[in-house]
Amino acid sequence: MTDRESRKPIGGFFEVHEPDGALVGASVLQAWTDGRNYAAFVNARSAFTALAAQFPAAAVWLPAFLCTVMLQGLDAGRVRFYPVRNGFQPDLDFLNGEPKAGDLVLIPAYFGLPTSQEMRTFAARRPDLRLVEDRAQALAPGGPMWADWRLFSPRKLLGVADGGILIARDDDAVLPMPDKHADAVDLWAAPLLRYEDPEVRRNDAWYAANRAKESGMACAPQAMTRMSLSLLSRTSLQSLAGPRIRNWRRLDLRLKPWSALPGGADSPLLGYVIRVDADLRDKALRALHADRIFATVHWTEIAGPADDFRREQSWTRELMTLPCDHRYDEAEMDMIGARVAELLQ
Repeated sequence: MTDRESRKPIGGFFEVHEPDGALVGASVLQAWTDGRNYAAFVNARSAFTALAAQFPAAAVWLPAFLCTVMLQGLDAGRVRFYPVRNGFQPDLDFLNGEPKAGDLVLIPAYFGLPTSQEMRTFAARRPDLRLVEDRAQALAPGGPMWADWRLFSPRKLLGVADGGILIARDDDAVLPMPDKHADAVDLWAAPLLRYEDPEVRRNDAWYAANRAKESGMACAPQAMTRMSLSLLSRTSLQSLAGPRIRNWRRLDLRLKPWSALPGGADSPLLGYVIRVDADLRDKALRALHADRIFATVHWTEIAGPADDFRREQSWTRELMTLPCDHRYDEAEMDMIGARVAELLQ
C-alpha cells in the first residue's frame, strides 16, 4: 500500500457522531427548533412530500438548481421550476410574478448561505404564498424564521444516519407527522462500519454500504430513527459550527480567487465551494479523489429541465465543494488548500 493509499480519507459521508460531553450552549435540535412544533421524518424529501400532500390543489414551486431526489413522491403535474440567480439566490422577480396565492414554494439556503434582506422583504410582502426554507445544507438555524416552515437534513452535516426535520413557524400551521418506522439497521450500517474502521482498512466496504443506503432510501412517511434524534439533542451546535467556520476561513486564505460564494464565512457553510472551467474542475476532482480528498459535486444533474435552465445546468459542470467540517483541523486545511491551489493554477 502506498503512502497515498494509506492516508486517512478527508470528506465523504459521516461516521457515527460522538457528542463532546456536557452541552455548551444549545443542542443542534434546540437551536433548529427553538421551541417550535416539529416533525422528524426519515429524510427531507419525505417531510416535504408529506407537507405538499396537505395542499393537493397547490402548485409546488422548486428551484431548477436542486437535487433530483427532491422530486421523489411529488405529483409531477403539480411541480413548477423557477430560476436561481448568480450568487445562489432565488430569482425573486420571477417568484413575485408567477406563483399564485396558496402555492407551495421551496427556497434553499444554498451551501448554508445567510438569508438576504431582499428575501425577507419578499416573504413579508407575499404572505399569500406557502414558503418553505430548505436548510438541508445549513448547520446554523439562520436567525428569525421568515418562511412558514423550515426543513433540515442532518445527515449531510454530522454523523447521524437519517433525518428530515420539518419545523412550523406558527403553532396552528399544518405539520404532517410520520406514521411508519424506517429500518434503523439498514440506515445505520454504513456510519457504523466507518466508525469501526479508525485505521481505514475497509473503506471499500463502508463506501459501498453508504451507496446502497442512499440509493435505497425511501420517500415515505417514515419517522427519523431514535438514535439520530438523540444525537441531535446531545450535540452542541457550537461544537460543530466553530470548527467549520475556522476551517472555511483557513481554506479561503489560499483559495479565495476561485471561491464561488459571495462574501466570507460568518456562518458555518456546507463546505468551501469553488467554481472553475468544467475541464479543470473534472481534472482537479480526479486528482483530489486519488489523493483521498473527497470533494463533492452539487449536483451531477439538476431537478429542472436542463435546456430551460442553462445557467443552473452549467453549475453541475463547474462547481466542487471541499470538506471543511468539524472532523478536521487547520493542518489538514492547509494541506487541502495547497493541493487545490496547485491543481488550479
